[in-house]
Amino acid sequence: MSNNNEFVKSYPICGAKTKKDGTPCQRPAGWGTDHPGVGKCKLHGGASPIKHGLYSKYTDHRLAEMIDKLSDDEELLDLRKTIALQQSLILSILERLDNNELEFNQSLAKTLNSLADKLGRNVERRHKVEVGQKYVLEIREIQNIVNQVVMIVKDEIEEPKVIKKIAGKLKEVKY
Repeated sequence: MSNNNEFVKSYPICGAKTKKDGTPCQRPAGWGTDHPGVGKCKLHGGASPIKHGLYSKYTDHRLAEMIDKLSDDEELLDLRKTIALQQSLILSILERLDNNELEFNQSLAKTLNSLADKLGRNVERRHKVEVGQKYVLEIREIQNIVNQVVMIVKDEIEEPKVIKKIAGKLKEVKY
């Protein structure tokens, strides 16, 4: 029979930052919870049935940990890997069709169509991000907006001095 210390050391640690000095908690992962060896100890939220956050009601602790880990991953913002995966899947399916390893049917056609559609949207999104066209307004569009605001002010405000003052300030806006 092994002693209790050996049992404790076989688990990864909780690792949550301690309030005292910010060092990682050395208790075993999942200590005092229904998931020993996984996640935070009960002192650091591991025993909480529902974590905070948007999907907290619908995710178990393992999935929640994966979400937390992936949410800090900068590569998730880069669509290149997603695009490469989608292209690879399409090419793999086409190759397997060509080698008679797969039979073309309606389900496969829907899958290929869905993959191609998602691939096209992701390529388009990536292009917009790279080129920076998502939120770009041309100067003439901005001038048009300012002129429309001036017209609204003229229609809604009766005092000519106030209208002139607002219109002057709007025309001074630098863009």
